[in-house]
Order: sequence, then structure tokens, then C-alpha cells
Amino acid sequence: MKQLTALLQTKYPAIIWTILIFILCTLPSKHLPDKGDKSLHLIAFAGFTFFWFFQSSRYWLILIIAVLYGIGIEYWQAILPASFHRGFDWYDALADSIGAIIGFPIYLIFNRLTKLLNR
Repeated sequence: MKQLTALLQTKYPAIIWTILIFILCTLPSKHLPDKGDKSLHLIAFAGFTFFWFFQSSRYWLILIIAVLYGIGIEYWQAILPASFHRGFDWYDALADSIGAIIGFPIYLIFNRLTKLLNR
């Protein structure tokens, strides 16, 4: 468990997760399922804040960055070519924001559990 915590305290998981979100949100969506789309946004951005919280204790700043990143991705999707079948969706941005907030208690619970297990 100490190795996992040590890994999470490096910036690599957070950076890789951030890039992965961008790549997945940029892929053409014609063949992607619509069902569960919002739950995937929740999971992606819960992971975003979870990983970035290990990098800073400025939780509000990370939450604000996560919300802006989600909105920014929606604007990015709006300017992608029509062949990508992507566009701006406020509900996706809302799901991203809710996911970012959900990441905070997950981070707190994880930290508490690791402290209990490392005793």
C-alpha cells in the first residue's frame, strides 16, 4: 500500500489521467455508445480530482481547474470537425463538475484507509 501511495504522490498518474481524458473526449464519437455517457464523465473527473489532490492541498483550486477543464473540453469538442460527431453539451460539463466534486470524498476516504492500513 505504501508503494501505491508513493506512486500516487508523483505527478505521473495525474498527468496521464488528464491526457487520457483529453484523448478520449477528442476521439470521434460516431461509434461510441450514448448510454452511460454521463456516468463516464462522472468517473473521469472524479479520477481527475482524485489524482490531482495528491499533488496539492489547495483543493478549491483543483476543483476550479477541473470544472474549467471540463468546460474547455466541451468548447474543444464544439470546434472539432463535424465528422467527429462531437459538440458542446452543458450536461456533459455538469457531469464533469459533479464528478470533480465526487473525487474529493473518494480522496479523503482513500487517505484515511491507507493511514489505517499503514499503522
